[in-house]
Amino acid sequence: MWERTVPALVHSAGLTDPQRETAIEYCVTVARLWQAERELSRSGLVVETERGNVKSPWVTIAGQYRSHFRSLVGELGLSPASATRITPPEIGGDDDGVFD
Repeated sequence: MWERTVPALVHSAGLTDPQRETAIEYCVTVARLWQAERELSRSGLVVETERGNVKSPWVTIAGQYRSHFRSLVGELGLSPASATRITPPEIGGDDDGVFD
């Protein structure tokens, strides 16, 4: 996810080193969301417990990460609507490879 997203953000939005933590948080959130979705695919939306059938805890986890994902997508300009608010950096700017 890092290799796919961060170079595009550096190019399109001029992502800088101080914004690195937000990019890391985005990548971690995507990985955790994928993990939750894999678990839901494996175990289903409803799980059997000693109290009977209940909603899988992975449903709640996926929902929380999906909500966090949406906020990060907006913050980083990764949705079509939020991308219109991002000003690309000037061409020929300083490219010191801070995210390599």
